[in-house]
Amino acid sequence: MNKLYTLIIGLTVGAASFGQVVVESDLSSWTAGLPDGWMGSKSTISPADVTEQTFGAMHGTSMAQLFNPTTGHKRFTTQDVAVTGGETYEIKIWMTGTPGSELRTGFYDGTNDSYNTYGGYFDVFAETGGDITMLSQTVVVAPSCSTGQFILSIRNTDAMVGIVIDSVSIAVTAPVVADEVSIYDIQYSTTAPYISDYADMVVATSGIVTGVFLTGADIGRFFIQDGDGAWNGIYIYDNGTPVSLGDSVTVTGTVVEFFELTEINAVTSIVVHSSDNVLPTPVEIMTSEATNEEYEGVLVKVINATCTNDDAGFGQFEVNDGSGVRLIDDEMFAYSPTIGNYYTITGVTFLSFGDVKIYPRMISDIEVTGYAGIEEHTNEMSLYPNPANSFVTLTVPATTQVSIYNMIGELVYNANGNIKVVDVSNFATGVYQVVLTSANETRTQQLVVN
Repeated sequence: MNKLYTLIIGLTVGAASFGQVVVESDLSSWTAGLPDGWMGSKSTISPADVTEQTFGAMHGTSMAQLFNPTTGHKRFTTQDVAVTGGETYEIKIWMTGTPGSELRTGFYDGTNDSYNTYGGYFDVFAETGGDITMLSQTVVVAPSCSTGQFILSIRNTDAMVGIVIDSVSIAVTAPVVADEVSIYDIQYSTTAPYISDYADMVVATSGIVTGVFLTGADIGRFFIQDGDGAWNGIYIYDNGTPVSLGDSVTVTGTVVEFFELTEINAVTSIVVHSSDNVLPTPVEIMTSEATNEEYEGVLVKVINATCTNDDAGFGQFEVNDGSGVRLIDDEMFAYSPTIGNYYTITGVTFLSFGDVKIYPRMISDIEVTGYAGIEEHTNEMSLYPNPANSFVTLTVPATTQVSIYNMIGELVYNANGNIKVVDVSNFATGVYQVVLTSANETRTQQLVVN
């Protein structure tokens, strides 16, 4: 007992040299059947699964036994604790458990109402051999954070023994030095389940901002890409620094595998080097290929995909180019498609609620390339000048129907007969689809209005 007590005091003093100790708990003080200072508002473990154990305590008089025999994690959190934004905190836990029991640490950011990265799970028995042993992980607090709750997350415990926590000490520690790595190196993996070689490591990586969430639950979070093609994009789970499309940035944070999504979390630094840079060229893929791991977070384009469902729920719609259905999400840009129309869509691929989706970012990301019931032919029409800013001259038979649609599929011009000139001076600047329909065929061509 004396040996462990001395170790705890020594470690605490050492940590304090880096900064203030924020939690020092030997779990020996309990009120109404629960340990003082714990069971914060973000705890999801049932109070019935937190019990006091007085036999075998090595520091103080009691320990906490935590039970969660399910495969889903349960959180056991501290009460709200004042923290310093941008600091790194080491969570030291003296604990043991039976084979199969797992524990990891994390942090709830009360200032920004978000969960920072979780560390990887400890196999408690493999690490401790059944004896009370100190294990530690670090978490990095967001620069804007001033209060939060530290988390012990558990799963797969024995139903009779659980995980036994003897003591916990949390204090500021020296920042982890970030490895400078490319997005490609973070993302590249050829073996399922495609876990990054840098998972749970602090890295600094750079790229061009290719997509920003402007509304919804992910507002302010974004994607970066550091080159054309596969494996070069990644999601940045942070909304503390405003960024825009085309910004060149360096992001420092922790690589996290969130279910099957690789992301940068617990961001400590975002440096914007320059703005208005040329974006990477979208990769042309089939709708079925959007689920491929190499396109995660990458700017892609699907060509001539038919809208098969104009209301897939939550503002989403579905398209299919013949290879498979793909969801198009509206969280970056909302669009109302027409069933049967053909679309070429550019956007970032992203995993959300278990589905891989494409996220268009603006109206120019969605091009109508065909209309329901219209068979497109390759014959060229006589249409000039193109681009135009005042009048467009057409050479078409007298029986041709001339229809012009804007990029959201609205009919903006319609005429019968031998039309030779169309006044486009009142058209909004943008790309239009000119459709010529006769008894025998339909011809289409894009028109650019400056």
